[in-house]
Parts: sequence; structure tokens; C-alpha cells
Amino acid sequence: MNDLFAPQGNLLTVLSFGAGQDSSALLEMYLDDPKFRQQYAPNDFVVVMADTGDEFDQTYDHVRDVQRRCKAAGVEFVLISPEMGFHSESWRSLRHFYRSKGTIGSKAFPKTCTDRLKIQPIYRWLEHWLSEKYGVQCNRKAGIREFAARYGRIKMMIGIAKGEETRMADPAKNPNRWYRESIEPVYPLVDMGMDRAACQKLLHAKGLYVIPSNCKACPFLSEPELEYLRRFYPEALADWVELEAAKLKKHADKSAVIVTDKEGNPKRDREGRVKVENRNYGVFGVTPLPAKIRQAKETYESWSDEDIIAYRYSHGHCVSTAY
Repeated sequence: MNDLFAPQGNLLTVLSFGAGQDSSALLEMYLDDPKFRQQYAPNDFVVVMADTGDEFDQTYDHVRDVQRRCKAAGVEFVLISPEMGFHSESWRSLRHFYRSKGTIGSKAFPKTCTDRLKIQPIYRWLEHWLSEKYGVQCNRKAGIREFAARYGRIKMMIGIAKGEETRMADPAKNPNRWYRESIEPVYPLVDMGMDRAACQKLLHAKGLYVIPSNCKACPFLSEPELEYLRRFYPEALADWVELEAAKLKKHADKSAVIVTDKEGNPKRDREGRVKVENRNYGVFGVTPLPAKIRQAKETYESWSDEDIIAYRYSHGHCVSTAY
């Protein structure tokens, strides 16, 4: 038996905008293609991006251009900056967190930066925005649940392309009840069979040159991307090196940790010496960042600047975050 008072359809679609090629392609289709709008965002629509504070200059230039074009088209675009109060005090930006906590992002650590700098600020902002626009409460996600109960689950449009299906998170497995009851993630690029190259082609057709979006101080940079950073953003790279050095100095006591068995007894090698391990991890584990920079420089020194730029543009940047 159908509930006569249940909401019909979905009133609101939110585009989670990362300013990279995939989410930019989604926005262009929304602006230009009535069929796309009818299928994926037929009613209320808003574009939102949370600022990590560590994007490349070209990305911020692109965001400013997108803001202008959205305003001209009557589309609301919100860039969440730390000053708005939706970032946590610890995670005002990526480097702020590293500097204030004396730590560093590392491939050896669990990845939390996307959740802390992008996802959490977006949903904090979203509840506040819903309370102002639709009159729901604003109280620890209760307002998001209230909105969904009244108007249907919120469609969260996410720029994950064909070939990246493993990044599509199952909403039923989300640990937060408010999310399971209120949010419906949608992946139009996967539905339409559009991979990263197809997104690039669409953007090219509009005269747009959009670089992949990622933080400059990201431990998941490939070697060509690290060389790109060395050539074009040396000051940002030098700061990153200093942040890693400060972390390694702070945790120097972990540079030679005694390895123990299940009973807590020290393990020994064949010569009877106590085994020790370096657990003072930097950006790339136990290999210091300066060593990785030198390695990337030696490997790609024969590449021209144009080669490095073309690689970064065409390959994109993906750390396999699922959401």
C-alpha cells in the first residue's frame, strides 16, 4: 500500500563540484543540455564546492570563471571557504592541519583529507542552506532528514567517470543513518558511459582547458606530477618539504622502533640482534620527500615542460576515494 503522504520524486539536486574535469563536464551538460537537466536535475539545483586551500592557481581561476557563468545563467554556486564556519577548526585547510598538528599526509596513513576538507564541510553547509531556503531545522543533520521526509531524498550528483566505478560508494553501507535516509548519490557520467577522455572532449568543444583538481601537497601524486610541481610550483614544494621535515623531527623517536612478537618480546635477526623498524613515516612512507623529488627529476629530466603539462592534463589525478 502506498503512503499518500510520502514525497513524490526529488525536489533538490546538489552538484558536488571539485573543479576538475569530471564535475566540470557535469556542470556544462547541466547548463547546455535540457535533456540532461530533465533527467538528472529537473527541479531545484545548487552547485557547491568546499575549498581545500591547496588547489593549483589554474583551478582557482577556473572556479572564478564558473562562478561568473553560473551567475549569468541564474544557477547558484557556493564556494565554501573556512571563513564561513563549515570547516572544522583543525581542518581549515590542508596545510593548516599539517602545520598546526605537526603531522603530514602520507601514503602510509589512512586517507581522511577528502572527508574532512570536502565532504564534511559540504554537508554542514547543506543543512544550514536548507534551513534558510526551506525552513527546516538546523541541528546535527536532523534538518537534512527533515527535508528528505518532506521533499524526497537529496540527489547528490558526483563526478565519477566510467572506468572509476569502484569509487561509487553504496549509500546503504554508509554508517550515518541521516545519510542513508536522506541522500541519493547519482553518477551521470557512469550512466552515460563517459570516461575522462570523453569529459575532456566535451570541455574542449566549449573552449575550456580544465586541469585535474587536486591539492598540491597530496601524497598520492605520481612522479610526473611531482616533477610538474618542482618545475612550476617550487615554493609550494619547498613548504611541503619543510612540513614533512618538521613531522619527522617531532616523531624522531619512532625512527627505530623495536619489533615485538604477539607476546611483546623483542624479535631478533639471525645474528641475535634486536630487530628495529623505521615507523616515522613521511609523505611517501620511509622514503623522504626530497629523495622522491630527486628521483622524479632524474626520471623525467628529458621531458619538456610541454610533455609534463600534457601528461598532467591527460592522465588526471585520482586517489580512489569512494563516495
